[in-house]
Amino acid sequence: MLKLKVIVVFLTFAGIGAFAHGQERDFPQPASPPGTITLDAEEQEQVEKGHVRATGYVDIVAGDIRISADRVDFWSEEMKVVAEGNVVFQQGDQKIVGDRAEASLIDGTGKFYNAYGNAGSDLFFHGDVVEKVDEDTYVVEHGAFTSCAQPTPRWRFTSGKATVRRDHHVSLHNAFVKVKSVPVFYLPYFYYPINEEGRSTGFLLPQIGNSSIKGFLVSQSFFWAINRSMDATLTADYFGSGGLGGGADFRYVLSGASRGRVESYFLRDKETERQDWQIKSAVNQALPGGFSTITRIDYFSSFAFQQKFEESFERATQRSKRATVNVARSWSTYTLRFLYDRNETSFPTRISFREILPRVSFDSRQNRIGPTPFLFGFRTQASQFSRDLRQDRFQYQRFDVLPTISYPFTAWPFLTARTSFISRFTHYSQRIVDGQPIEDSLDRHYNEIRVDMRGPSFFRIFNTPDSGYAERWKHVIEPQLVWSYRSFVDDFAAIPKFDSEDYIPGTNQFSLAIVNRILAKRQIGQSEKSVPYELLTWTLAQRYFFQVDASLYARQFRTSFFTEDGVHSNYSPITSKVVFRPIGRVSAIWNLEYDVNFKRVRSMTLVGSYAGRSWGSVNGSLSQSVQLTSGRERKNIRGMTNLNVTRSVRVQFESAYDVAQKELNLFRAGVYYNIQCCGFQAEYTKYQFGNFRDEGLFRVGITLANIGSFGTSLNAPGIVQ
Repeated sequence: MLKLKVIVVFLTFAGIGAFAHGQERDFPQPASPPGTITLDAEEQEQVEKGHVRATGYVDIVAGDIRISADRVDFWSEEMKVVAEGNVVFQQGDQKIVGDRAEASLIDGTGKFYNAYGNAGSDLFFHGDVVEKVDEDTYVVEHGAFTSCAQPTPRWRFTSGKATVRRDHHVSLHNAFVKVKSVPVFYLPYFYYPINEEGRSTGFLLPQIGNSSIKGFLVSQSFFWAINRSMDATLTADYFGSGGLGGGADFRYVLSGASRGRVESYFLRDKETERQDWQIKSAVNQALPGGFSTITRIDYFSSFAFQQKFEESFERATQRSKRATVNVARSWSTYTLRFLYDRNETSFPTRISFREILPRVSFDSRQNRIGPTPFLFGFRTQASQFSRDLRQDRFQYQRFDVLPTISYPFTAWPFLTARTSFISRFTHYSQRIVDGQPIEDSLDRHYNEIRVDMRGPSFFRIFNTPDSGYAERWKHVIEPQLVWSYRSFVDDFAAIPKFDSEDYIPGTNQFSLAIVNRILAKRQIGQSEKSVPYELLTWTLAQRYFFQVDASLYARQFRTSFFTEDGVHSNYSPITSKVVFRPIGRVSAIWNLEYDVNFKRVRSMTLVGSYAGRSWGSVNGSLSQSVQLTSGRERKNIRGMTNLNVTRSVRVQFESAYDVAQKELNLFRAGVYYNIQCCGFQAEYTKYQFGNFRDEGLFRVGITLANIGSFGTSLNAPGIVQ
């Protein structure tokens, strides 16, 4: 019996938790040269010809294969090894630890009993029997998989049979998700990518939920890694009371200028037997010849479908659907643009339809005219319109030319002014007579002079070195005055009205605004140097119309303004806007319109947010408006709160309340419990949109580290996942 000197290093296999057992030994010796076998052990004996048995810290190396164990039987003719006790099998970067192994030293295939190892860098497995069938493939019988590194894993997949393809995927048959030892979900088949690049084709985890009107919800998605620049997610949905749905989400990034996302969803509503659909896209794409296109689509089959199935409050209550395609090329000072736009807006008694098909525009930004101080620019458009009018739809064309000459005055640092002269000519292929379009063209021409003056600015500086907030303050007051005169527009009532470019009557008006700015010189973030920081901006503005009829079409305001007697007013409402941001984590914006004729607030919005350093965040909004002639009011309150109760527990609340209707449109409450390698979520959402939707939705979810989430994700952005 030959006794060899052995160098032994004991290692504990960390991070495998309950799967770890015994001792794992790693030996620093290099791999054997091809065709040679090295066997080190405390004791060796020849059982029979070609059969050697080694015991005590056995280490056998053949090429890139290394096996260490307490006992090894080696058959030299078959190049077969049977190892028992604290078995560690290594081949390249592969490692399996078990109680027993039957392996071939020719190709490394074999079986390992009560074994564990790694499937990728963050997924550990254990199996009663692990069979290595080729260089990169393992078959695991009665196995368990987890990404937890605790001594006792908090969760695991168990499977009767699983296949592991190294650096590619794990597929499980008849799998259970267990939290501790409690089964919580069954999967007849589960495919999990383990590509180190992070993008592999395969099925995603199912999503589940329950709705009071849609019934039990199940959603299954399939991720397709098309190539390095493109991928897609295909989704199938089952609604117990709502029907069957399917969606596709395609994404690509070709370059910084070419990227996009296209989402689609189709549903067969079991209740109405309607075929509903939804398409959303945001695409920026470079085209040949220096052109580029921007496409934005948010379209769906019906507003009723959106209100019933959308889970985002904003999208469920939106009043319009739109599709826009913009193709443009810019060079020098010029821009050539092609535009298609389709828009439908829902009103209480009708749906308004407008379409541009298409518009071609050629513009030039303003440039200096030779050595003179004057600037010249122009806009030209040729448009084909389609719109509804008294339940009928008609089409017409508009051709527009708008040259502008400007003179900027910048000689004084405290005062800037720009004087502009505009001459505009517009041709319409049809006109409106008694509310009906007729085939009779119409020409519009007007001249306009405009003076835009800013300043003189006044300021005062306050030194406050001991204030604790800022060492210096600066208060700036800047007046802004705009006067414009536009010649009378003939046949204004006969002009077909499509957009704001058609609502331009003759006018003589001026607007005055006072801008207050408060700046603080203080340290921002980790910077040791103090820098100016604008913490408050307050803008007050009002317009006066010398020609009172022009006040009916002031584009700054949603509605025209009258006196209490119903007479058109020369005075616009006073507008006020306050932006307050004392620190980066706190912000508030307050907008207000005050009607000087009724001496009453017409509309008001207040939006604020606060983000705590550790406890969470709060944000909310208040919007209020009133129709002064009828007295009808609208008032809505929205809010969202995230609270970090402990390091592991977070709660979230969201609500939307219609004060005028005394109706809670949305209430959502969610609880998150996150620990080392898993998390649990529970959420209840209540939707109430008048007679359109009255739904309660309850969800539970489990998040597994490096795997994904079971159950529907909280705060789902909408139908398309």
